[in-house]
Amino acid sequence: MQTNSTLASALLLASALLALPLHAQEAGSAPASLLPKGFERETPAPVAPVMPTPGTTASEAVTPGEPAPALPVTSAFPGMTPVAAVDAFAGSASGAAINAQGPLDGNVTGPGAGYGPLLFAGSDGRFLAGLLRRMTPPLASRWGHIMLRRALLTAAETPAGLNPADWIAERAWLLLRMGEVDGAKLLIDPVPVDRYTRRLYLVAGQAALLAADLPGLCPIADTGTSLSDDPLWRLAGAMCASMTGDDITAASAFDRLRSGQAVAPFDLMLAERIATVSGTGGRATNLDWSEVDTLTPYRFGLATASGARIPDTLLATLPSARAGWLWRAAQLPDAVRAGALPQAAVQGIASAQEMVDFASASTAGLDSSSFDATPAAKLRAAYVAASNADKLAGMRALWEAGDSADAHYAGAIETALAAAAFPVDKRYADDAPGLVGSMVSAGAVPAALRWWPIADAAGGDTRVAVWGLLAPVDRGGAVAVTPARFADWMSSAKGDKAAVKHRAALLLAGLQGLGKAQGADWSSPRDKVGLAALDNSWTRAIDAAAAAGRGGDVIILAATALQGGWAAMPPAHFAHLIAALVRVGRGAEAGLIIAEAVTRL
Repeated sequence: MQTNSTLASALLLASALLALPLHAQEAGSAPASLLPKGFERETPAPVAPVMPTPGTTASEAVTPGEPAPALPVTSAFPGMTPVAAVDAFAGSASGAAINAQGPLDGNVTGPGAGYGPLLFAGSDGRFLAGLLRRMTPPLASRWGHIMLRRALLTAAETPAGLNPADWIAERAWLLLRMGEVDGAKLLIDPVPVDRYTRRLYLVAGQAALLAADLPGLCPIADTGTSLSDDPLWRLAGAMCASMTGDDITAASAFDRLRSGQAVAPFDLMLAERIATVSGTGGRATNLDWSEVDTLTPYRFGLATASGARIPDTLLATLPSARAGWLWRAAQLPDAVRAGALPQAAVQGIASAQEMVDFASASTAGLDSSSFDATPAAKLRAAYVAASNADKLAGMRALWEAGDSADAHYAGAIETALAAAAFPVDKRYADDAPGLVGSMVSAGAVPAALRWWPIADAAGGDTRVAVWGLLAPVDRGGAVAVTPARFADWMSSAKGDKAAVKHRAALLLAGLQGLGKAQGADWSSPRDKVGLAALDNSWTRAIDAAAAAGRGGDVIILAATALQGGWAAMPPAHFAHLIAALVRVGRGAEAGLIIAEAVTRL
């Protein structure tokens, strides 16, 4: 990202965090800071990932020219029992109103609202806030992301040492950086404006922009102006005047901003476009995107809200959270959202069911020849093809699509519901690793475990591959975990020798954390993969939090260790991470994280 050399220093928010609104990019003049003063000092630069820190549906034929049947949801399969526990945590936490009659406690309520009211009992709020601020998504683990999101949305008391509104702000700010715009809005929107703190004003402004919710700026614009000279708030005031039909006030405000050169011309033009769309006689509706070389949340939000087409080259300049921002922006074209959806699923933002639903909705009404030319045709085959062999062919096509590990993992997630519905039959034993991997990617563990007797009887590579996926997630003892089984798995693993050793070390560390690879019998495998004991300030912090039952601390500390890619995860840290999650009751998520490491590394 290029920055004008005369740009005010207040624009320099920590580079790994969001590129916040209204960066001055244009040469010639340097508009005043459009970030509230002091915000960058409140958001310290991120730390290293694990650095110690103080703180269908029958398969009916389709006649050419007739509409292609929509892809089904799981309940639409005739005679099929709906699959349980698929993506169990992906959309389970939901927000509702904060009780405005009593103390502002930051609770989020609603069906499946997280991990319980005592999640942050006994926690030091300042320590947790420091961890949240320094975190740099995306996490290596899809399931780590899902677990962290659920914790951040949990209906729990504010930890000691923090103002409740500031705690909402810290959680919402991290959710935005994770691509979870909807989650951030769930936290912020119910808070009465008279209970906002300065930091919550700042984060609420970002959430409104990234959600393309410009009316959401209106209740806070006046106070925002009093808190800061940042032109964002005066632009918000002008846009809000236009949206309420007060074109005189809006025009006057725009003229003052223009004459004072307080904002880049392109960004002013975007605001005036909102006035035009609002029907109040605004000006400057034609946008020349060549005037800017980066897409900030301000530009993204205003362009999305006004229906302006954003060039793909600029969409690519958004940070890693863009997959979530684009996927959740219903105003954007389907093609843009479809491009973002696979990565959103891999990161943990979108669920397997959402992938199927979107494919169904976006292709509804196409005739059969047009439908067959879309990627959704393979997905539909995975669900409703005439034969099991054709269903498997559709699934394999999606598993093998793309040329990256993330693309293959996205395909596994997309077919998870179809894999869970596929009949358990020894005739398909060769496909058991792919089917089980697909189910486990989306949390369909009971359905996946039904394949273990088939894989075990098949022996060879099939048994070994399925063992590596199911040993971490089996909580009932059906899949035996022994040094010999681990040795078989490691000897059959394919790929670069160093990568195989690292993957084996993570699997062994995870099994050790689960309590499945303990004792003298495991000393030789531990030596072979180089898994040694570790004691540092991070391990002591997560161990102490687990011993004290501070589940919120454990989840957040675990997330700090999951920053970066799987290749950067030290196995010794991973063992402590998994053991701590198990100790605070998050064993199911711990197993899915281990299986994911085995799948994705």
